[in-house]
Amino acid sequence: MTKFARRIVVISVALSAAVMMVMMMSAGGAQAAPRGPVPPRLPTPTEIRQSIEDFLNPQAKNTRTLRKQFRTLERSLRRSGKVGLAITPVGADTPVTFGSVVAGRAWSTLKVPVSLAAERHGGAKVSEWESKAIRASDNDAAGELWGSLGGGRASVDAVTAVLREGHDATTHVSSEVDGPDSYPGYTRWAIADQSRFAANLPCMSGTAHLLSLMSSVESNQDWGIRKISRSGVSTAVKGGWGPVSDDTGNYVVRQLGIITTGRGQLGVSMIAIPRSGGFGDGTRLLTTMGTWLGRNLNRLPMGRCGLL
Repeated sequence: MTKFARRIVVISVALSAAVMMVMMMSAGGAQAAPRGPVPPRLPTPTEIRQSIEDFLNPQAKNTRTLRKQFRTLERSLRRSGKVGLAITPVGADTPVTFGSVVAGRAWSTLKVPVSLAAERHGGAKVSEWESKAIRASDNDAAGELWGSLGGGRASVDAVTAVLREGHDATTHVSSEVDGPDSYPGYTRWAIADQSRFAANLPCMSGTAHLLSLMSSVESNQDWGIRKISRSGVSTAVKGGWGPVSDDTGNYVVRQLGIITTGRGQLGVSMIAIPRSGGFGDGTRLLTTMGTWLGRNLNRLPMGRCGLL
């Protein structure tokens, strides 16, 4: 909210409080007076603030509706697992988050910035590896892409530069240079940061080939927002899955994606930790969230490149 908008809210709340105090004082000092007509109910400070926010940001009412609906959805999934969702309009930097899970290991969703960094560095020489890493989520191909950047610190710096270009200002890329040794897939990637990166991906230079690969993934990634079946709607995705931590074999399942409609585009990050720990149950949780997004397309905040 802008400083001007905040000032309006403060003034409105103060006026409302003053009016209410006058009414209370009048009521207390006029008990002997004859009763007159009941004055209309004045809006509460919260109602005034909400009305101003709705006027300044028409999407605010939709967001409140989405939050209320998602809480109902999340309650219905409690026996199946825990979930989280973040959405950011393309070309924007303000994610809206839902659910109780806010971050987790990136696993193969990190192949998106790795692939872009490698494509920019190696061009056509890495094309086959990039296709396998994105479309089939092939780990060996992803390892070749990582190595093509020089490995170690050189690869970390190249991938981090892509994340920062995508307006993810905080994610630390895990690697063999960490102490103790780690792996790129172990990178802890918050859903808010991931959705912000996804929302900026279509606006970054040289991403057309990568996005085309994400639009034609193989069946092992055919879940989540890929299951949105609406005319005029297309998606680009990258899935990721693996153990939640070194202490358990239970899986976390993730999806980084972009929804494209006639109104614009939306960056999406979804995460699920199934109670069973199984990959299949995790994908079903993501598909449930993906179809929920599909049912609410008209309420989702779409955007386009070049709006900032």
